Amino acid sequence: MQDVDFSGNTTVSQIAERLKNSARVDVVYGEERKIGDKTIIPIAVVAYAFGGGAGGGVAPGENGASNLTSGGGGGGGGGVRVQPVAVLEVTGDETRVLPVLDWTRIITTGITIFGAWLLVRSLFRRGR
Repeated sequence: MQDVDFSGNTTVSQIAERLKNSARVDVVYGEERKIGDKTIIPIAVVAYAFGGGAGGGVAPGENGASNLTSGGGGGGGGGVRVQPVAVLEVTGDETRVLPVLDWTRIITTGITIFGAWLLVRSLFRRGR
């Protein structure tokens, strides 16, 4: 039977190695595209998150037997989020940064603020 390392070090090391290999500048600054006399370079925010864990233990055998059983396990996971934030526009005369608006986030924030305002308003009106 093959021995298995339940320390979690291997799992976390593998995840960290994969993330390190994918953390490159070209992930943030995309491939440039030429459109007429302009060069467009996309810019993004990249967020990495990962975690891992492991555990093991020893328990008495079934029905109070004197033999001990052991078990363990480990796991890990991670994620990458790439969100466009701007476009770098380069021409012969100037270089401009044009922000990319996330309308979903803007609308969701507006609805949340409006809902909170309605809640506070209704609470104050009940107190009268």
